[in-house]
Amino acid sequence: MTATGGLLEALLGGIGEGTADTIQTVKAVAWARVSTDIQEERGLSMPEQLREIRAYAERNGIEIVAEYHEAASAFQKDSKRAEFHKMLAAARADREVGMILIHDFSRFSRDSVNGKQLVRELRSQGITVRSLNDPDIDPDTSSGVYMEAITFAKNEAYSREVAFHTRKGCRANVQTRDHETGWCYKNGGQPLFGYKSVQLVRGEEKRGRPIIKSIWLPDDTIVNGRPVHEWARECLLMAAEGCSLDELRDLCNGNAIPARRRRYWGISTWNSLLLPHALLKYCGYEVWNVHRKNGSIRPANEWVIVENAHPALITEEEAQAIATIRRRAGGKRFDTGYSRSRTSPYLLSGGLFKCERCGSNMMGLRTSNGIYYVCGSQPYRRGMGCGPGVYVPKELVEAQVVAGLHDLMGLCADPKGLTRQVNEELRRLWEASTGHDPHAARQLADVEKKIANIWQAIEDGITDTATANARLAALQADREKLQATAVVSGEAPQIDLEAAMAYRRQTEKALAQGTPAEQKQVLRTWVADIKLAPERLQVEWTYRIPEPVMHSVVAGAGFEPATSGL
Repeated sequence: MTATGGLLEALLGGIGEGTADTIQTVKAVAWARVSTDIQEERGLSMPEQLREIRAYAERNGIEIVAEYHEAASAFQKDSKRAEFHKMLAAARADREVGMILIHDFSRFSRDSVNGKQLVRELRSQGITVRSLNDPDIDPDTSSGVYMEAITFAKNEAYSREVAFHTRKGCRANVQTRDHETGWCYKNGGQPLFGYKSVQLVRGEEKRGRPIIKSIWLPDDTIVNGRPVHEWARECLLMAAEGCSLDELRDLCNGNAIPARRRRYWGISTWNSLLLPHALLKYCGYEVWNVHRKNGSIRPANEWVIVENAHPALITEEEAQAIATIRRRAGGKRFDTGYSRSRTSPYLLSGGLFKCERCGSNMMGLRTSNGIYYVCGSQPYRRGMGCGPGVYVPKELVEAQVVAGLHDLMGLCADPKGLTRQVNEELRRLWEASTGHDPHAARQLADVEKKIANIWQAIEDGITDTATANARLAALQADREKLQATAVVSGEAPQIDLEAAMAYRRQTEKALAQGTPAEQKQVLRTWVADIKLAPERLQVEWTYRIPEPVMHSVVAGAGFEPATSGL
């Protein structure tokens, strides 16, 4: 063997050993999901899914670095799949993770469009979604494209079929009367204030499990010497006499009646209890199919209404009186002394200024002592919000924010520096709106280089042409995907020196002389967020530019307890 041959053999041996080590140390995260008890019975429970995933990983030399699971539907709003997104974030953050192990693709997503797109996005980031019970899919082949589409379409079709039969069952359930009590069954959910849910055993399933049905009965829990259903009736009768939402809230909080969700009652809760479909329920009707999936209310002709479905707390005449009073009031939801309009004199309202403790918007409030910003939970609950709050003087905090912005404009006195910063922000917004990926150009160059290398190898007479052609097809597919984000028609809008200085002059003029709407627009352009830290009596805000972003704080001089004037 020549010296060259010996060196080549040594190098190839080292590569082989390294490849073997890499195969043994593939790292993955495990994902399991279950949404119904039926799936538990069919062997799809989360412990069973994770057991099978662990066994698969052990057989194939895969190291599981983390396990995630969730009890939720895979065909609902993304915001409700918190654990799923936590798992995705962990997989993307760890560069050593190259795989997500799942029991089957229905555990991952039942949305055929978003599911496929997500799998492809992960693949482009070097993460493979591996299903234990679905056939291996090669998306770079025509058969793989068909199999991927069929797999996800099958899962979505099954999910929609389940939803259809579930709704059909719910519709039938609310119209079915219990043979002993005579009341109609409920589909679940929290009962209205004044009612309690009572579970009844009505036979057994084929597997021996009891069949549980629920009905509503008046809540006889004693609070402050009276049953809850009597308190509810008293509040409803007060509403029929023209009592305000504030008075209803104060009555409930003053008598320590347990609130529906939070610790204290708010006027928004009472507003929802006096809506037409809720008043029908208080009259003994069952009303189903009121809300759409996005929370909006369907037209009344789409509601399913069942008479005498549970005991009534008020008469139909009393309900009509409440509805008449509400209509005369214009159905106004909140009456707390502040305005949400664009022309509101509160420059920081509308979501820019938030309470750090609970995330609620800080809202303008005029009292006999002055004009303030206060946590939105305070006016709704008469000072019984997310905790001890404070009044933040309006003039003080607005003056500090505007003064800080003037200082920031002073730092931008360098015309060239201001031009560069504005252009960087314009480029960022343009990339976000067009889907342009600044990293895709580098990745595209790497793919082009690999394609050129394979073509060179083919020209040099490589023997394994089948493997080369397969790899070439895969790289060409990757090139097409990257070109969609690396090559975007048009260019980011940019401004010149003259335009930058004109922009600065207009900004300063709007701050000094503009209408409240114009001043708000300027603040939302330059200020990223403003937060009140109630415990520290501090207001903190962050400006967007220049980089690095500037942070400013105003301490609690002049702050007052938020309960003093409410």
